[in-house]
Amino acid sequence: MIVVRTNHDPVTYCLYHWTKPLIDLAEKKRFDVVSIEGEQVTGKNIRSRASKHNPGFFFFNGHGSVSSMYGNRSEEIIGMDDADIFTDTVVFARACDCLVKLGKEAVNKGCKSFIGYNKKFWILSLNEMATRPLQDPLAKPIMENSNIVVEELIKGRTVKESVDKGHEHAAKLILDLAFSDDPYKSPALAAIVNNDAALDYEGEASARIR
Repeated sequence: MIVVRTNHDPVTYCLYHWTKPLIDLAEKKRFDVVSIEGEQVTGKNIRSRASKHNPGFFFFNGHGSVSSMYGNRSEEIIGMDDADIFTDTVVFARACDCLVKLGKEAVNKGCKSFIGYNKKFWILSLNEMATRPLQDPLAKPIMENSNIVVEELIKGRTVKESVDKGHEHAAKLILDLAFSDDPYKSPALAAIVNNDAALDYEGEASARIR
C-alpha cells in the first residue's frame, strides 16, 4: 500500500500525524507500507513508486479539489489525465471534493473502488494544540471517525463494509456529541456531520485491499 502524507500547513500537519496510527496498524497486519511524505510528494515520485511496488491500496492525505490532488507546494500532483495511476487499486482520498470528478474518472480508467468526499472535508483544531494534533480534543473525534474507514479496510473488510462502519460510527458519535456539555464538542459535531454526509465511494462495493 502507498500512503501519501503531505505536510505543509496546519491542516496537512494534522492529517500527517493522524495517519501514523493507520500505518502502524497496517504494518502490524503485515502490509508492505510505502510512505511518501513532505517534499517527496510529487506526481513523478508517486507514479514511480506505484510502478515499482504495484500497490493494492492508495491512501492520499492532503488538499484536493473535484478533479485534483495537491502536493506540498499546492501544485497539482494527480489530475484527471493521471487517474490511470489508480488502475487495479482501492483508493481512499482524505481530501476535499476528490470524489466528485477524479474518483469517477479513476474508476472509468480501471480503479477498483475510489473512496472519498464529495464536498469539503472539515478538520478543526485548537491553536494551543497545534504541535500535538493527536492530543487535540477538538481534532480527535473528527480524525478518529475518519480513520475508521481505513482501519476496517486493513482488517479485511470490503469497501462498502468499511464505509458503512464509518457511517455507523459517525451516527453514534453524533448522538453522543449532541448531548455533551463539553465546549469542544459542538464544533466537532458540525465537522463530523459534514464529513459523514460527504463520505461515499465509486466503483466496486465488494473490493478489498491487498
